[in-house]
Amino acid sequence: MNEEKTAVLLMRENPIKSPDAYKMKELRGLAQAAGYRVLAEVLQRRSRDSRFQMGRGKIEEALSYHPEKLIFYNALSPNQVFNITSEFSARVLDRFNLILEIFSTRASTREAKLQVELAKLSYDAPQVKNALALKKRGEQPGFRGAGAYEQSMYHDIRGRMARVRSELANVENMGEDRRQRRREQGFDLVALAGYTNAGKSTLHSALTGSKVEAKDQPFTTLSPTTRAREVMGRKVLLTDTVGFIDDLPHFLIKAFRSTLSEISDADLVLLVADASDPPELLRRKLAASHKALWDCEVSAPIVTILNKADRLEEGRAAEIVELIRDLAPYPVLASAVTGQGLGVLEECISQRLLPLQEYKLSLPYTTQGLSELSRLYETAELLSVSYEEELIVRLRAKKETIARAGLSGALRL
Repeated sequence: MNEEKTAVLLMRENPIKSPDAYKMKELRGLAQAAGYRVLAEVLQRRSRDSRFQMGRGKIEEALSYHPEKLIFYNALSPNQVFNITSEFSARVLDRFNLILEIFSTRASTREAKLQVELAKLSYDAPQVKNALALKKRGEQPGFRGAGAYEQSMYHDIRGRMARVRSELANVENMGEDRRQRRREQGFDLVALAGYTNAGKSTLHSALTGSKVEAKDQPFTTLSPTTRAREVMGRKVLLTDTVGFIDDLPHFLIKAFRSTLSEISDADLVLLVADASDPPELLRRKLAASHKALWDCEVSAPIVTILNKADRLEEGRAAEIVELIRDLAPYPVLASAVTGQGLGVLEECISQRLLPLQEYKLSLPYTTQGLSELSRLYETAELLSVSYEEELIVRLRAKKETIARAGLSGALRL
């Protein structure tokens, strides 16, 4: 039987900024999601300590609870990790590496495992380079204080990164081909995005009638899940994606590029937020989500969904909508649990998708032409068919559907 993992959480707050209790609450949720039992939380308002990140006394206070690990909200430099490890005989983890630990345990597909590996290597490479520089100056014996490391280690990491990127590039190309085929088949691609634990998976299940794992903890979804459904006469593929979180380095977004391309290449993005969050926290999460969408180079229209609206007190919804108007001008209030607002959301999806183009085309009145007509019935909206010397067809369709058929003579109306 595995021994219970225990941890004490530490966070240094900037003394010139307002306290932010939610950061520690979020760190606790991450630690619990990684399987740690949190023994205590230690806060300190002071400027950064170059040796330990926090003051010596606070670290000694944390260690008095005898945890397996000290988990810091603040990013730790290689030198700080070495100093804490050597002077206090403590095992340490910062928030970013805690997130990677969660990702590692939940990565079930080859693609997800490769992305986690690339994120780890992307984090380690500059850390190793810095540690080697410190070693040469005689300031510490090696990366994370674990012994002597040669320059070849850094080159080895860079080589592994190149190999992982190559494998992920192949995955990404396959994803692009898959999305192209889906558009050719007449599907619109809609992606669910948003801050972690906003209820994306529950909303995905409510909209598609499928069962996607949904837990009240961060990063339940690492690999995209796609389901088909019809929305107001449009064939839609709805994809649930990995959640965003505040203060993540850009290279993590880059490491998960093949997964996040489901968002960046979508025809429409549904940005899901938790309406029951306190207003300032809701604004913070929306701002972090918009930044992540910017990093993903999203150019598609965005529809903001205030999920969990059933938790709001009567009359509170209008007030919240007004408070976030600059971040979400026309949000849809909805509840994945009760079904509230889902009909309005479907109407909004239909309105924000690019309209299908109308075409007129001729097909030969042959077996091949009839076969192509049969395919068009599956992939387009046929308006009329005249059976003359040729088949004269008027239809609405995506441009990819027309291009796939090689119908160069199709006239766009």
